Amino acid sequence: MEHDSAVQGLLDRQQIEDKLKLYCRAIDRLDVELLRSIYWPEGTDDHGSFVGNAHEFADFIMVDLRKRVIDGMHAIMHSVIDVQGQFATAESYYWAYQLCPGGVEAVTEFFGARYAAQHADRIDGPHDFFCGGRYIDLFEQRDGEWKVLRRKITNEWNTVRPTDRITDQGAIAHYNLPGMRGPDDWVYANRVPGKG
Repeated sequence: MEHDSAVQGLLDRQQIEDKLKLYCRAIDRLDVELLRSIYWPEGTDDHGSFVGNAHEFADFIMVDLRKRVIDGMHAIMHSVIDVQGQFATAESYYWAYQLCPGGVEAVTEFFGARYAAQHADRIDGPHDFFCGGRYIDLFEQRDGEWKVLRRKITNEWNTVRPTDRITDQGAIAHYNLPGMRGPDDWVYANRVPGKG
């Protein structure tokens, strides 16, 4: 029995970690349905710019990301997960990069007037936004499935700068193969042969 309990604990943690990683895919690929699937319908998200129902957050953040971000990547660094019956707490460290559009209005609105003034000579080009923090989650298991019931995000640090990204010069141009935002990304076509 103790062995079975330990195995179930590992399976529970794995399912929770999978949800945390799918959150990153949903945000970076702008997949609103996948993002909703991470949370229970009455789940909540406190994201700083949004506090409320998590399914409403999914709609809100998709609009915000389309406006403020050209492309980006989120990654879960590590998670501390404590499963207690049908509930589990998780503290997950994240790292994120986003390429943001230039222009006085967009840069000032997102990064503030001081940053815009400091980089007036390069304000029209895109800007790199790096940040890191934690997702602090309460998960609940229902009918064998774990989803987020409550999320609080922290943003511990950030760095912003005019981009120096090279995409069209030298040999690196051949390796510049960014993913797409939406259902045309390769991950959605990457299926096991003979399966959906």
